[in-house]
Amino acid sequence: MKMEYQVGFLLSRATWAMNNAVNRMLRENGHGDISVAYFAVLQALWENDRMSITDLGEKAQLEKSTMTSLIDRMEGAGLVRREDHPTDRRAYQICLTDRGKDLEKSLDEVVSRAYRHLTR
Repeated sequence: MKMEYQVGFLLSRATWAMNNAVNRMLRENGHGDISVAYFAVLQALWENDRMSITDLGEKAQLEKSTMTSLIDRMEGAGLVRREDHPTDRRAYQICLTDRGKDLEKSLDEVVSRAYRHLTR
């Protein structure tokens, strides 16, 4: 069977196409520094502002291997910050910055509109 007819391949292509379309709409609406992956992390933190990087990766459904570099970039963009864990000196909690909090309404509107457009 050709790869382009396999369900996993088709789902992967659909996900790739949707992510590209959402990223494009984010750029077109003044959020060029935000990606679908950033949005997934922000969305998880809007629900629960203090999370370990492991819990955050699970909630955002992102690979554990990508989380540290993703959080590094988001921290550089002023979206999140690391804080010492209150009971585990080896660990950090990821928290929203004011900028990360302030973007909730506008990003939610853009991404919701993008998904409505893509699924009609």
